[in-house]
Amino acid sequence: MNDSSTTEIRRQVLTLSPQSWLLGAGYLTLYLLLDWASYVQPLRHTSITPWNPNTGVVMALLLTRGWRWAPLVTLGIFVGELLTDDAPAPWWVRALASGYLALVYTLAAWGLRRRGLGRPIGTPKAAAWFAGVTAAASGVAAAGYVAMLVSAGVLNSSEAWTSVGRYWIGEFNGIIALTPVLLLGVGRAVRWDDMLRHRRELMLQALGAVFGVALAFALAAARDVRLFYPLFAPVTWVALRHGVPGAMISVSLVQAALVAALEFTPGSIPLFDVQFPLLSLGVTALFLGALATQRDSTLRQMRQQDAALQRSMRFAVAGQLASALTHELNQPMTALLSYVRSAELMTEPPARADERLSGTLRKAGEEAGRAAAVLRRLREFYRGEGARLEPTDALSVCTRVAEALRDRMRRSAVEFKLRRAGMPSVMADRTQLEIVMHNLLTNCLDAFDALPATGSRSRRIEVTAEARGADVLIGIDDSGPGIAANLTERLFEPFVTSKISGMGLGLSLSRSFLRSQGGDLWSEPSRLGGARFVIRLATRVTPQTSM
Repeated sequence: MNDSSTTEIRRQVLTLSPQSWLLGAGYLTLYLLLDWASYVQPLRHTSITPWNPNTGVVMALLLTRGWRWAPLVTLGIFVGELLTDDAPAPWWVRALASGYLALVYTLAAWGLRRRGLGRPIGTPKAAAWFAGVTAAASGVAAAGYVAMLVSAGVLNSSEAWTSVGRYWIGEFNGIIALTPVLLLGVGRAVRWDDMLRHRRELMLQALGAVFGVALAFALAAARDVRLFYPLFAPVTWVALRHGVPGAMISVSLVQAALVAALEFTPGSIPLFDVQFPLLSLGVTALFLGALATQRDSTLRQMRQQDAALQRSMRFAVAGQLASALTHELNQPMTALLSYVRSAELMTEPPARADERLSGTLRKAGEEAGRAAAVLRRLREFYRGEGARLEPTDALSVCTRVAEALRDRMRRSAVEFKLRRAGMPSVMADRTQLEIVMHNLLTNCLDAFDALPATGSRSRRIEVTAEARGADVLIGIDDSGPGIAANLTERLFEPFVTSKISGMGLGLSLSRSFLRSQGGDLWSEPSRLGGARFVIRLATRVTPQTSM
């Protein structure tokens, strides 16, 4: 190593932040503490023990901080073997083994980080990648470590395969149990507020944990490994309820309790006999927790999307209401303004009474009242209050609307004809029906206004009605240009119109009104050559049948 590289390393060390120094000290402390606590029933005075949670700390550090922390990992492994082993191997073997183990786990962490797994595990796919890579890494680490011990004469060659299996399961078990728990601090996935809201359930789960610890001691005393498997029940419950956080915390506690029970109970079964059940518990809990976490995440996203959709729908309704108000109030407000202006002209000097003044003021009052009624009904409709159904003479409503449009019909030279007959009353909202009639008749007049002023074609609007069963059908025909072919399929969709200055809301709103009353609105070919719209109204209210 040349002087420049040495100087660069010294500069990087000196520029480490206080948080990095604190993290390094905390890592070494936790690693050495776990290495000392888990150094139980070692194989021939080596670091091969049934459970190695300190390796879980190694993987957590490398996953969250990256390969630059590999020297600290090497130092921790070297110091741990020096302090905990009863008869440590020669220093060169320990140094070589520490560097080798750090290299294997650094490469494994680098591969997992490249797949975005340097954060809490939240899906079964992430759990599968984590378990697969760490299983392979711990297997490679175990094979190389045992090979070094055999070469140094610390282990006999006849013990090599058994030692590799035991060391592999111990390393893999420690990673599976502890690394996912330590990764939670990165994403703060433990939601303490949620846990506090489920106090009763937490109490039951705590009782399950106490039962598990008691069962662990019973297992140790009975020397029967089959008693271990009931521990799967409380861990599975916690995993399905709290996801990866609860699953791996419970696994770590159960494994620690079981190791302590087997270690401190005289004459109990060897810890190596429960290595595989411990590993099975950890892997099962990891995948169940990942599945539950993914389910909770999906449900949370669905709730967020539903809330966003509800907000969008409210904005859409508000926008449609504003557009509908603009559309529906335009005609009465325009007429009201015209009547008021006419009344002003009639009152100008010379002050001579004009017999038309009272009629004009009456019409202005009617239009103002209609505008207020339209505004009130639209507000009720968009608030979901429903229609106010009452017996209504539909043709009388049509007559009243036509009378309000009489002046415009006269200016446009339109002949209006209403074929009255003995028709039954219908159950309808009078104001909403008036809005529908006004929309349809106004559309007819707008279509005539778009035609050339000089034309041989007569301008006619004809309204007919017929009773059909329990319904009344009202047809509104005109001899105008008809409906454009490209609009036929989308005629009743919002914002679809052939008018240059139109908004395309009249027909959509009219159909919505009628359907809310149990009626309907559709278009048919007209016998007058223009457009024909048919209103269906019910003569009685259909009773709601209970399911």
